[in-house]
Amino acid sequence: MIKKILLIFVLFIFNVYANEKFEEGIDFELMTDRPSEYQQKKSDKINVVEAFWYGCPHCYVFDDYLIKWKKEIDDDVSIVSMPVVFNKPWLLHARAFYTIHELDNSSELHKNFFYAYHEQARTFPSKESIINFLVSQGENAENVSNIFSSEKVSKKVQEANYMLETYKIDSVPAIIINDKYKISGRMAKSYERMIEISKHIIDLERQKRAN
Repeated sequence: MIKKILLIFVLFIFNVYANEKFEEGIDFELMTDRPSEYQQKKSDKINVVEAFWYGCPHCYVFDDYLIKWKKEIDDDVSIVSMPVVFNKPWLLHARAFYTIHELDNSSELHKNFFYAYHEQARTFPSKESIINFLVSQGENAENVSNIFSSEKVSKKVQEANYMLETYKIDSVPAIIINDKYKISGRMAKSYERMIEISKHIIDLERQKRAN
């Protein structure tokens, strides 16, 4: 239901913004003037990071846009999601994300977790509620519990926390490209536009690499 409500506002976006010119400081933020590793040819990938929280309704809707975009990206682009941790409930959901990431059916579980939160009002306030959900999806309870409490997951959550501070993320969803450009929801103004701005920045990085 929430997707249907939010999608009403973006049905016309593609035609409106298809030929739009995007500007630094208005549509995206340049976090540093330093050349990216991709631009310096130290890396062959343009790294796109989506900062999100499972409880964010806009992140829930944007996830469909992200899935579609991932199917269209070129080989020189990598897109990953990063859970943001602003408080203890968000910490639990970050651990849930990295636990899911370790499981075989991670893409489907990630989508189903989002769905359960927003369409079934399951807010997952505890480790037990998260494990119970994953067990209902066919996962082994002991395996899931061990992964959830593992040092590997703890380290990934710590890394995500560090990136949160480095990128100065204060809202979600947000897009970070090559540790250099940031697009917030406030700047993008729509889900489709966030993708289009990202594509614009990717083209900028390619041009700078070629020069």
